[in-house]
Amino acid sequence: MVSAIIYAEFIIYLLVLLAIGVYGGRLTETASDYLLGGRKLNVVTAALSEQASLWSGWLVVGFPALIYANGVSSLWWMVWQIPLGIVTWGLLAKRIGRYSRLLDSLTIPGFLSARHSDSRNLIRLTSTLVIGIFMTGYIAGQLLAGASAIAVGFDLSYDLGFFIALSVVVVYTVMGGFTASSFTDVLQAILMTAFAIIVPIAVILTVGGPNELMTQFNNAATPEMTSFTGGRTPYEFLIFSTIAVIALGGLGQPHGVIRYMGMERPSKAGFSMVVAIVFMLVALIGIPVISLGAVVMLPGIENQDLVAPMMILETLPPWLAGFLLAGSVAAIMSTADSQLLVAGSAFGEDVYNGVVNNDASDREILIANRVSVIALGVLAGVWAYTTPGSVHTTILFAWAGLGAGLGPALLTSVYWKKTTGAGVIAGMVTGLVTTVVWNQLSGGPFMLFDVYELLPAFTLALLAIILVSLFTGPPKRREGVIEDELNEIAKPLQEEIHLARGRQASSESVSSTMDTETLVAATDEEIASTYLSKTKLADLSTVE
Repeated sequence: MVSAIIYAEFIIYLLVLLAIGVYGGRLTETASDYLLGGRKLNVVTAALSEQASLWSGWLVVGFPALIYANGVSSLWWMVWQIPLGIVTWGLLAKRIGRYSRLLDSLTIPGFLSARHSDSRNLIRLTSTLVIGIFMTGYIAGQLLAGASAIAVGFDLSYDLGFFIALSVVVVYTVMGGFTASSFTDVLQAILMTAFAIIVPIAVILTVGGPNELMTQFNNAATPEMTSFTGGRTPYEFLIFSTIAVIALGGLGQPHGVIRYMGMERPSKAGFSMVVAIVFMLVALIGIPVISLGAVVMLPGIENQDLVAPMMILETLPPWLAGFLLAGSVAAIMSTADSQLLVAGSAFGEDVYNGVVNNDASDREILIANRVSVIALGVLAGVWAYTTPGSVHTTILFAWAGLGAGLGPALLTSVYWKKTTGAGVIAGMVTGLVTTVVWNQLSGGPFMLFDVYELLPAFTLALLAIILVSLFTGPPKRREGVIEDELNEIAKPLQEEIHLARGRQASSESVSSTMDTETLVAATDEEIASTYLSKTKLADLSTVE
């Protein structure tokens, strides 16, 4: 019987989420506010929000389940989580944050379309298709996790747990948009951190210490579970190790990329990267202890996605269990809300405003985005309810599809001036098709189709972009213009400030719409966050 205090804490948590949604709604007046929070994310909020939206459901449900099922060999996955933070923040965050401002883009389809002068909207529609397919499946996986966690953690029926997970996420995302999503992500990142610290400590204390934990695990587990290779031959382990390319998939996750686009100071992406890596280290050190303890304390769990909530109830007093169970559900919802927002915006902003009605008012665009969020939430709910599957396999498939479908397109667009629109379309289609086909195959010569689908899909998509771009070049926009843009978005922050000061020193060079005296008196911080974010490329050129 679940304690009343656990119910009370969970209800309070749900009310807090809805309150944040109301608050976010009060701050939302334009499409920019709804989709990117007015580009006002600070470096810490951006990092925690990005990590919570990318990894939450996986870290507190999928990863514990994987370790519980496969043992020590699943710890191999841990090795590749830190490079993921370095790859995404190091390669993409600063450049996409600046470039999206320069092109006044609010979404990934909108950015790619503007970058490649997509007058026929083919890039916009293709990228929306990629997001729509894989994001809907991704959200379905999160809803499965949320329903299971609520059902077991709060002793409710699965159907009721499913309804709660779906309705709460849709409601506060519809109301508050990006602001509500980011604020709740920070709250959920804090709860996830508490989960990754408190529950492992409780497990170790319950079992009798770390040495006793490993002794009992070795006695309870099968030989395959205690082997680092999982009983695989060297070649089989090599195939299994292709999961290492999971870091590349982060380049194409829209719910992470929009955090970079919404940063107030893209130049400080390096600091955000450090915050993100510290958060990930805490989670990766603590969470495996929970699963190893579950093998000892709760053998034979049939639905392995329930390992984490069951261990919370097993090791903690009710008042603390309720707090951390809410954190587990929070983690799942923090991914689902971000994904709903991105998927909804792809249809509301990019299809409705970008294709159907170019003259739509801000109010009409807001309504279109909110309607799209509701529709996609319902569609994901139907998907999850009618075709249930494990959380980690569903997430890995969607991760691969988004990573290969969008990652190479974004990467080449912010680094290579010869990238063409036709090349980007070829890359997105190649990534999408390869992911779907490869996922349906297994075995094959030399176990080729057991390779994680992200590796072949990302590789072929990148090759398609390069080859088609070279064949169809030059780009529609002049390479000189693109080269200037790429040079500007790569500049260090201090050089940006120096250039801005130089422009201020020449009254003839400063835009007539700006208050020259105010700009000259501004601090470096104000220049970086205000002047540089609002001026066009010509206003950042070097003064002769």
